[in-house]
Amino acid sequence: MKLPEPIIINPDSVPALNWGIIGPGGIAETFVGATQKHTAQRFAAVASRTPGRADEFASKFNIPKVHASYQDLVEDDELDAIYISSHQGDHFEHAMLALDAGKSILVEKPITYFPDQARQIFEKAAAKGLLAMEAMWTRYLPQSTILRQLLDSGELGTPELFTASFCADNRAIERLWKPGGGGIVFDMGIYPIAMSQQILGNPTSIKASGLVRPDGMDEESYTVLNYESGARASLVMSGIASLPIAASCSFEKAIISFGEPFFVPSSITLKTKDFYPEETAWVDETGIAGHEGLSYQATWFAKYLSEGRVESEVHTHQEVIRGIEIAHEITSQIGAKPF
Repeated sequence: MKLPEPIIINPDSVPALNWGIIGPGGIAETFVGATQKHTAQRFAAVASRTPGRADEFASKFNIPKVHASYQDLVEDDELDAIYISSHQGDHFEHAMLALDAGKSILVEKPITYFPDQARQIFEKAAAKGLLAMEAMWTRYLPQSTILRQLLDSGELGTPELFTASFCADNRAIERLWKPGGGGIVFDMGIYPIAMSQQILGNPTSIKASGLVRPDGMDEESYTVLNYESGARASLVMSGIASLPIAASCSFEKAIISFGEPFFVPSSITLKTKDFYPEETAWVDETGIAGHEGLSYQATWFAKYLSEGRVESEVHTHQEVIRGIEIAHEITSQIGAKPF
């Protein structure tokens, strides 16, 4: 069994969109910096509710326009798409604002805290013929394209057991510990949840336990998911303890594992199931490292927009909604309320 080559879209082969930015915070800085460095996409306008923040952001990234309000931004006729990176609790309002103005959207994950709000976003986008994508950037990384090809080929056989951990001491990141702006399951745990969905689909049962602060913010969770096929998944998510940020899956015929941390450009390894396994690996040597991998999703977004799509073919609207439902079930079972 061999690893297929990754599918990497040439950034110059897709239209260079004019992007507007809602919520120019830390993740927007990373996304814009990476996208300017590695693609031909253009950031043309920005707006913020914080006085002076949009001007500062525009100066830093050479963005020509600063709008006085989000309404003015989404009504800018020169913009092709809006990137929304405000607090999670504000995503629904800002997504609907952009869609009402006829703009396609890329919304930071989770697209909303609530499944019903996500449905409304996607229904409006589809009705208007607009592209609405959650910024689950891991789906567009080279190693994820290799994984998809392996899954589609059927060569791995039936999946058996998936494990993933995203555990990092993030107690110093204030946003994670405030309702409406974070939550460990919704902010960090969304990555292992999404990978479990990619490999195993959606679970038939979920059992979770964990640690919750007196104010309702979740600190840590341990979740077991079961699937109709008989497969299992084990997810560990912590914002107070640190462990290798790792993911791997045992299949009927082989083992797949990802380089650490698994949600950035890293590697993918295929092993036999022998005690002393034979293995082959693809290691990312593109030069797009760490969070610069956010740039890949901008290229795929431009491709999908040029094709007239209203959703990502590798992270569908229904999958996004189900991921939010899984996160909701985990937080509910452990007694957390991060929204």
